[in-house]
Amino acid sequence: MSLAELLRLEAAADAADLSVVGPRDSRVQEIDTRRFPWSTVCHLCRDFGGGSCAGCSGVLIGPDRVLTAAHCLWSLARRAAPRGITVFPGRTDRDTFPFGAVPARRFWVPHGFLEGPERTIWDFGVVELARPVRHTRRFPPLVAPDDAELARVAVERRLVIAGYPADRPLGTLWRHAERLKKVTPRRLFYSVDTCPGHSGSPVFVDRGRGAEVIAVHTSGILDAEGRSYGCDRRTVLAPPGLLNSGVRLTPAVVAAIRRPERARAGPWRMVELRPAGGDRGH
Repeated sequence: MSLAELLRLEAAADAADLSVVGPRDSRVQEIDTRRFPWSTVCHLCRDFGGGSCAGCSGVLIGPDRVLTAAHCLWSLARRAAPRGITVFPGRTDRDTFPFGAVPARRFWVPHGFLEGPERTIWDFGVVELARPVRHTRRFPPLVAPDDAELARVAVERRLVIAGYPADRPLGTLWRHAERLKKVTPRRLFYSVDTCPGHSGSPVFVDRGRGAEVIAVHTSGILDAEGRSYGCDRRTVLAPPGLLNSGVRLTPAVVAAIRRPERARAGPWRMVELRPAGGDRGH
């Protein structure tokens, strides 16, 4: 595969991430990134070679662990992991890192994502940091509401997605709250506005106990030209009724995230990837 073809495939994959659902773009910039839970939302800079920063989002789920999307950690076009990942918790803008920058030491994705064929239900991954963060001891819990509880969430609550979209100034945190619209056994669908770069963002809900993570944001819909709706000046907003989506946290997914080192079989096996590009065990 030529470099031009590779770059085209990666650009298409990035564009397929997410979209802004009409009738308007309602995302809000979060300035106070020192406040929980925004202090736990992370900007991930991925270097696939040449020292550039390909952005994704994630959330701290412990002092040295970050939850994100699997496609942020493994390029299907390159069949390789990033050469390195730098994590910026609570980044405010291009030059403001209130909690510093921490390199990733290792990361995992499910074997089901690497091999497919149904990658969308396996699109979650875990990053281990080279050192623990010191700015907080409070991390949003991972919860797996059942169908009945999610039905109540759809009626009574709003989902919040916060992350670092590529169509806004570099390193700025944007969030939006909207309704849960559809539930399947492994995915949640919603009308929250997002754009490329939001991949890996936590899907928060507050059921009266503070922010909880119930999904990992991963994907959206494309216009007739194959572009993300509303994330480019050349595109329009997605018509109402179209939905973005993420991987639903189930008890089994939460267990895989919490203990990726644990031996598992089949698509549930969490494969450790090498930051230098390559993997262990795949």
